[in-house]
Amino acid sequence: MREELLDALRRGAEIKLWINGPAASLAKHYAELDRIVEGSPALIAALSVNGSVGLARVEHGPWQFIVVLPDHRPPLIARATTDR
Repeated sequence: MREELLDALRRGAEIKLWINGPAASLAKHYAELDRIVEGSPALIAALSVNGSVGLARVEHGPWQFIVVLPDHRPPLIARATTDR
């Protein structure tokens, strides 16, 4: 999925959100976990930590990439549907 995200960014995908904060709060208010269709277990685990993470949402066509940026670990990527 990482290569698909990179390709989408190269083609001009829009970064709709990029924030940092408490993982639990970001999961509740910004991650839109109910829209994830691929990659949810690892992403949900990363948002279940007691600490801060980064969260980004990148839209490309009918899809969103949800990216969690945990401290000192590689980013985790999930695919979700958009609002449309």
